[in-house]
Amino acid sequence: MLPAERSGYIDGGDSGVSLLGAEFHPDPAGITTPCAESHSCYGRRTMKRWIGCLMTALLVLNLSAAQQGSSAQKTGQKPTPQKSSQQKQSQKPAQQKGATSKPAQKFQPPTLPPLPDPNQVVATVNGEPIRAGELLRAAYDWYSAEAIEDMILMRIIEQEARKQKVSVKPEEVEARYKQQLQNAEASLPAGMSLEDFLRRNRFPPSRLYARVRAQLLAEKLAERRINLDNFIEYSQIIIRIQGNNPEEQEKNAPAAEAKAREAYQKISEGLDFAEAAKQYSEDSFTKDRGGKMNWQYKRFIVPDILQQLEKLKPGQVSEPFRTLGGYMIVRLERTGSQAKGEEPQQIKQQALQMELSDYVRQLQSRAKITNTIVKPLTPEQMMGGGPPRPAPRPPAGRPPAPRPQPPSQQPEQKPEQPKPEQPPAKPEQKP
Repeated sequence: MLPAERSGYIDGGDSGVSLLGAEFHPDPAGITTPCAESHSCYGRRTMKRWIGCLMTALLVLNLSAAQQGSSAQKTGQKPTPQKSSQQKQSQKPAQQKGATSKPAQKFQPPTLPPLPDPNQVVATVNGEPIRAGELLRAAYDWYSAEAIEDMILMRIIEQEARKQKVSVKPEEVEARYKQQLQNAEASLPAGMSLEDFLRRNRFPPSRLYARVRAQLLAEKLAERRINLDNFIEYSQIIIRIQGNNPEEQEKNAPAAEAKAREAYQKISEGLDFAEAAKQYSEDSFTKDRGGKMNWQYKRFIVPDILQQLEKLKPGQVSEPFRTLGGYMIVRLERTGSQAKGEEPQQIKQQALQMELSDYVRQLQSRAKITNTIVKPLTPEQMMGGGPPRPAPRPPAGRPPAPRPQPPSQQPEQKPEQPKPEQPPAKPEQKP
């Protein structure tokens, strides 16, 4: 994983936006900055939908599995001790006497089972049966909205895959599916079978397998959108404009500009950019490492900074320029096409995590969908949707507000009787 980065210079506030794993904070300069505690240098928008959560989990799983495999190759494994010739000879008669070994069973992808007989008893309660017909009606009413949205999204991905002639091999789906089962099996509560665990979490094998297949198709579709040239590596020097309000900042802006131009002059005279950043930069996050930002996705770089970077060739330095909050000097280090070693693969994996949910959301927005079960969610609702939250509890020591009673239970209130009018006072009579 690439290190955490901030593509700006003003510390973010407390209102972070979770972007698929990395915590980003919007700041006054309009710069979206990932949290320094994050392990991803890229911003990612999250969908409050299964495709975002499941795809991220599966992608992380795929990466961790690859890392485990590579570490095993590096460390090496102890060679299996070879059996002696006597042991081999002693085993031969046993193998001949016993039955021939059965060939490994071919993996059968889980599919939806046929509908049961409506009169089939599926449960009993104190001897009273619950039949399959009742269960089917209840399941259709209670869970059909969730199921139909799953099916719609999978169908959208499948249609786009056919359109672009993208496919996945059954072996790929099988491997990812079995890995998911192993992860679930490792988390089983005591005394619960894997089948029961999956079904209690509304993930029977057929649904999990279908999602894994859709995940792989979506990954391959999104990979086609990834361009290494959309990533750049740069360094920065930041000079903040002091002041708590616009008036103070305008008053102090000339001093910040003068400091930035002094740093630029030193660089022009031959001072190394990294040394200049350590001397002049006011960004504590990048100052100690010479202003280095490492790889950044262009989509998440502030436009005025990106505009300056796109004017440069690798190794060139910009003149000081003002952004909202301060002055900056940037140096373009490399473009994505200049990445070396394992960097291209790391960039692609990070980009895939960012592109996946956005790409699927775009497919949804373009699809013509009719849904008689539930009204389809808009992309905006999917970004901020979710189950309704319970009402907040009253503070300790304060009794909860009384619940409104139905009209039949509310005590009848007698209408207020009008107060009797007082007779006007008689005027005093003079003697």
